[in-house]
Amino acid sequence: MIAAMGDHLPAERRTIAQKLGYLIETLHPNDRGPYSYQEIAELIRPRASGGGPTVSHGTIHNIAIGKVTNPSVDSLRALGDLFGVGARYFLDDEAAAAVDAHIREIQDGAEGARAGNDLADALEDKDVRAVAFRLRGLSANALGCGSSEVTVEIKR
Repeated sequence: MIAAMGDHLPAERRTIAQKLGYLIETLHPNDRGPYSYQEIAELIRPRASGGGPTVSHGTIHNIAIGKVTNPSVDSLRALGDLFGVGARYFLDDEAAAAVDAHIREIQDGAEGARAGNDLADALEDKDVRAVAFRLRGLSANALGCGSSEVTVEIKR
């Protein structure tokens, strides 16, 4: 079936386990790897102090490996709240696709910012500035490249 212009194609169908796995692998601090199931359970616990749902690390593990295919709404609510996506993420494929696209957009922006920081750090180096100053204004042929693109690798 071909979709008419303006029609939305159905979102990719993924299991709850796949969606949870994506969140675990993707949403964690930059300076470390993904949270363990134990850490996730421990992070959920304080959020539940006001009567909210908790989830054991065993339940998280069983959901993540697909052993539990129909987890409780409370478990999904607790996991969704921890990752900032809400329970709907696990139940609605279109909502999950929109959240995933937003996550990728944020990650791309963060990578661009890190690249900009790397460039700023390099330009603060007096040796890099000296090389850039000397190369400024030279044609690609003068640089021995024969093309209009010049690639300079800086090793520290």
